[in-house]
Amino acid sequence: MVTTALTLTEIKHPDQDAEISYHQLIGIDEQKTELLKNLTFLLDSKRIDKWAQKHHNEGISLLLHLDTGTPLVILSGEVGCGKTALAQTIGTPLALSLGRPVKVFETPSNIRGSGMVGEISNRITEAFEFVKSQLRHEEVGLLIIDEADDIATSRSQNQAHHEDRAGLNVLIKQLDGIKRSKKSIVVIMITNRVTVLDPAIRRRTSLHLVFERPTGNKLIEVLRWLLLGTTYTEDDFKKLVDVATNRIPFSFSDLIHRAGKQAIFSAIERDVQFDIHILTEVLSKLTPTPLLDQLNK
Repeated sequence: MVTTALTLTEIKHPDQDAEISYHQLIGIDEQKTELLKNLTFLLDSKRIDKWAQKHHNEGISLLLHLDTGTPLVILSGEVGCGKTALAQTIGTPLALSLGRPVKVFETPSNIRGSGMVGEISNRITEAFEFVKSQLRHEEVGLLIIDEADDIATSRSQNQAHHEDRAGLNVLIKQLDGIKRSKKSIVVIMITNRVTVLDPAIRRRTSLHLVFERPTGNKLIEVLRWLLLGTTYTEDDFKKLVDVATNRIPFSFSDLIHRAGKQAIFSAIERDVQFDIHILTEVLSKLTPTPLLDQLNK
């Protein structure tokens, strides 16, 4: 059996395209703020030390624990709600916040390999070692592991194979070794099924952000954004909101990448201006992406 090569994507930040994409992530301002804040403090101990010297020069016990945790963040929730896009673009605002270059690495979809004995464990180790080897002293690294449940499923699961359990043990070991490596690295795990992650992984998490489909004011924010550059009445906007809320919630991806694009294509095909009426028409015919609990049935 031939092993498949492990190749991680790598983007150095600040990056202009990433900055544009980051600012286009609407409706998830809370997650953006929390992720940036936590990554900044996880990677900038000098900022914490400066604050402590100013306000707690004699020390407080809680500060002793700030440098002992695992630099691990989990992004979980519904599909199409911006988890991966945020992880891929956060490097640019983080680089500006830290004043240091940030390299974002992402494991491939075939992180498990071809199934050979010991391959999962070896590829996990290889991914972490590659990231460490690519960072210079002043650089910061973010390692994104998308669909993290593929390699971090609980060892108590009935279907957990020996290779899966071995891989999970190696993953935990690699996470615990980041601090000892003296490298500035944070791992971002992304999953739609956080409940299947092993408890040992979840216990090590410094931050867990949950992403949900836009409703209420967040939905209105997305719809307003889709209509930027057009004019419309509030009565027409109310009709659009009604169309968007009379069934299971649309995901951000449904609204922006499906409804938005189809509305633009429809306007081009008709050779007319894009407006709220075209968007309402398209949205009324669009079936929302099934919710996670429906997909798992």
